[in-house]
Amino acid sequence: MSDAPTISAPTERSFRHTIRRDAGSKVSLDVEVDAERLTRQADRVFERHNQKAKIPGFRPGKAPRAMYERSYGAEHLWAEAAEDLVDQTYREIVELEDLSPLDDPKVELTQLEPGQPMKWSATVTIRPDVTLGDYATHGATIEPAPPSGEEIDKTIAAMRESHAQLQPVDRPAKAGDILMVDIDVTVDGKTLPPFARNAHVEAGRATSIPGLAEAFVGMKAGDSKTVELEFSSESATEELRGKKGTFSIRSSQVAEKVLPALDDEFAKSVGVASIADLRREVKNELAHSAFHEARDAAADKMLDHAVETASVEIPEVLVQDELDHMVADLRARVREQGITFEQFLLQARKTEDEIRAEWKPVAEKRAKSILVLDAIAKKEGVTVTSNELAAQVAMTPLAQQDPRALRDPLVLASFARSIQEGRRGRDELPRRRAEARGAEDHHPREVERDSRGPRGAPRDVGEEVVSRLR
Repeated sequence: MSDAPTISAPTERSFRHTIRRDAGSKVSLDVEVDAERLTRQADRVFERHNQKAKIPGFRPGKAPRAMYERSYGAEHLWAEAAEDLVDQTYREIVELEDLSPLDDPKVELTQLEPGQPMKWSATVTIRPDVTLGDYATHGATIEPAPPSGEEIDKTIAAMRESHAQLQPVDRPAKAGDILMVDIDVTVDGKTLPPFARNAHVEAGRATSIPGLAEAFVGMKAGDSKTVELEFSSESATEELRGKKGTFSIRSSQVAEKVLPALDDEFAKSVGVASIADLRREVKNELAHSAFHEARDAAADKMLDHAVETASVEIPEVLVQDELDHMVADLRARVREQGITFEQFLLQARKTEDEIRAEWKPVAEKRAKSILVLDAIAKKEGVTVTSNELAAQVAMTPLAQQDPRALRDPLVLASFARSIQEGRRGRDELPRRRAEARGAEDHHPREVERDSRGPRGAPRDVGEEVVSRLR
């Protein structure tokens, strides 16, 4: 669907243009620049080149134009002048028409003759108009559940587990014991690369291969066992999924976990004075974590509602940009595993194009999120700039520890929110934000969130927008 061309030819300007809005958030331009402006620009280009010209009998910049053109020709002067004018007039049109280009224009020079008007045409993808729904009627609330005594006990039990000592025993392994094992696997008569060497495994603790953990129960040091097990759908390599393998297990040691006593000495070993203090600290941390989880869940609900109730034509260039970032994140994760991206593709038995095709619906949703939240930011008057965000991000150690985490929209948004709050002062926070954050004031210590994957929302105003929706 295309709009009728719009013609703009103000008398004070030295060019005329028509603009046509096409499907896919594309704009087509046809531009005619006055011959006089082209001539003036060609003169400027000549002066630039003449300053460096080496012409016998003349100092740099002093040769007449006729002598210059006799030595160097004239075509490049007009060509460079045309390039300059395309850039200049394109920028003027963008400002006149209030366009927001998403990529570089595809330009075609259709007429360039000395003494004649210069003509050029272009197509460019622009930021589309977004029709927002009633995004404030999201119904999300922040309702953290207080930690129960059972949760506190489980957390402390896990802490004791992490401080347990391993004591070798001369008996069959029981559930919860730690074994040191070597494991070899044969599938379809073919022996796979060593599955495990001197690996510490916990008897009875579920793994991605059903039945493997149970196979460790009852083994003693020096025992060997062979079991037939099936690889689950969670197996790393596609060729093994659903197949049965013969697992040859050899145990070299069995050890039981000796937990530290639950007393004040243990509490001191983890940084507090007593068991009572430990329970209080654990309760506070669990409450703090519950608040953040509830806040994040509410934010997700808000954003989902805002995106679902909005309508917008998603430009393909934004979708491809999201796919580029998602694939770049995948490449980084693969590199961390010590293999090349090509090796990963071979193991996955997929091409990059196939991966991009599978991920395209996700990329489209993220691109829509960008457009919708940017529109809400504009309507709500959110003014955090990309430069401010970049400066804030650069000051955090998270940038060095895990650059991918900084692509998470809520991580970035937290920086945006801190910038906004720094401007206003904590005493001037809007009432709605103060109410939404009231529960957090009881938990003064901030816990940094983990990254939840590639970006899925605008890079600079995400949670600031969310705060306006509360």
